[in-house]
Amino acid sequence: GGTLLEWEGQQIGEVFAYGMPLEQMDGAQYTLRRMPYVGLAIAAIVCIILGGSFGTALIPVRAVICIAWMLVVTFGASVMVYQLGYLEGLGIQALSPSSGQALFWISPSVAVAVLVGLGLDYDIFLMDSVMEHWQSGKDGKSAVVTSLDQAGTIISAAGIIMFLAFGALLASTTPVLNQIGFMLCVGVLLDCFVTTKVTIPCLMALVPDDANFWPLKQSATRELAIGREPSFGLEGIGQPPGFRRSLSWKWNGQGTPLG
Repeated sequence: GGTLLEWEGQQIGEVFAYGMPLEQMDGAQYTLRRMPYVGLAIAAIVCIILGGSFGTALIPVRAVICIAWMLVVTFGASVMVYQLGYLEGLGIQALSPSSGQALFWISPSVAVAVLVGLGLDYDIFLMDSVMEHWQSGKDGKSAVVTSLDQAGTIISAAGIIMFLAFGALLASTTPVLNQIGFMLCVGVLLDCFVTTKVTIPCLMALVPDDANFWPLKQSATRELAIGREPSFGLEGIGQPPGFRRSLSWKWNGQGTPLG
């Protein structure tokens, strides 16, 4: 609304201010007020998509936690650089505070969308390999180690490529582009070299396999690989022919059928 004008206790009119700066201020306030709802919506969508894709309850929750801490560290580093001026002594214009000594409101808004997408991309790429090795018979820790050995180099290479691409924004003379580029560079480095290499393996190692993959059922392939008797609801109904006698098999310690 506008500003009321009064004269001797009587309302005589109302003044409205227009212009691009005021429109940007209104847009910034509206956007920042909605950010908590956007965060909750992102978390819910991530849980639904990952939960439906992997069939587990803990993997989506862990992904949300990892993305959240990456965003917190990224925005914290941005505040240190562009509001508190921690790197101003380097004399690099792209890493110095702007004239307003504050972050542009659009910078975190753009960075959130890109970083969440990249974070999920690397997370899904790693966890798909982990699930494949776990289904083949490895325990959770061995599956993570094997997946990192196979996919870690690819994730690192992809992260470096994105870092170089986003780093080009730091060559701009526009402060808002500098801030967005800095956030994206920090977020990508954290996700590729800390989250996927340290945080995810540590969290999965601290949690038992039954919790990591709950409520996912062990497939017949995995049960055969680890020497367990495959279990089916009804023998011979909707099961591969080779497994129809599985309920009557007895197994020894090496996974060899005795009868």
